[in-house]
Amino acid sequence: MVAVDAPRITVFFSASWVDDNSVKTNTMLCRVIVDGVTSVVAFGENAAFSPNATTLVTPSTLTLHNIVFVFTELSSTQLALKNTVILGAATATVGTILALVVAYVTTRRVISGHRVLGFLATAPIAVPGIVLGVGLFLSYTRPPFVLYGTLWILLIAFLTINLPSAYQQLQAAFATIHPELEDASRILGATRLRSLMQITAPLLRTGVIATWCFIFIGVMRELSAAIVLFTSQTKVLSVLIYDLNESGDLAAIAVLGIAMLIITFAVVLAVNRIPMFGGNATARLRNS
Repeated sequence: MVAVDAPRITVFFSASWVDDNSVKTNTMLCRVIVDGVTSVVAFGENAAFSPNATTLVTPSTLTLHNIVFVFTELSSTQLALKNTVILGAATATVGTILALVVAYVTTRRVISGHRVLGFLATAPIAVPGIVLGVGLFLSYTRPPFVLYGTLWILLIAFLTINLPSAYQQLQAAFATIHPELEDASRILGATRLRSLMQITAPLLRTGVIATWCFIFIGVMRELSAAIVLFTSQTKVLSVLIYDLNESGDLAAIAVLGIAMLIITFAVVLAVNRIPMFGGNATARLRNS
């Protein structure tokens, strides 16, 4: 009896030990992440409102000079902000639609070459951003398509970089929706398009929002391809921060970093509040 009961007691304590250690590890990891993010934000705020980025700001030394300098005296700021927001919204919208179509075709096997299409959508993840930038530079600086110096070449670069992750997210979202739901709708007389709009689209709402936000955030911080493809008229925030880093202006970098955080949070919050995609849509769907 002792030989039989002993392993059971050992396994019980072993499982409990593993669970306790897993909880402790997860708690420690979350604390490290939160502390790291908090310290970075705190340093940025200190550098933005302090006359010297390396000294601690106090009520007597608090100044708005850095903010005034970045948004009024630094000529590239407004153009970089406009270009970044335009490219972020355009890339997120086009990329989400493209990834949605590709994910639907591959998961539902609409065409015979769906595997090749899925491979092409995933392949850009193996190409470094700077290599992609050089390739696009060599391709679009000569006729018949001269896109260098325009936002179009940056849009193509950002789409190519973010398409693999967007495709994988939406493919996983489609995999959770059984095809029989669409088949039942079509048996009852609905067309394929109507089945997609009334059955599949509401179930994909969360995945589409997450993908759009993921692409937008990725564009906001993308540097590797932009550093090769930008011009004086197509500069984005990441390139502007890189230029300021070369000159050692930490205060201006902190101001722009806070501006990027505010823009990102504001856009993500606004997208989630859109009636067609936000929480109210679920209530309307239930009521209907």
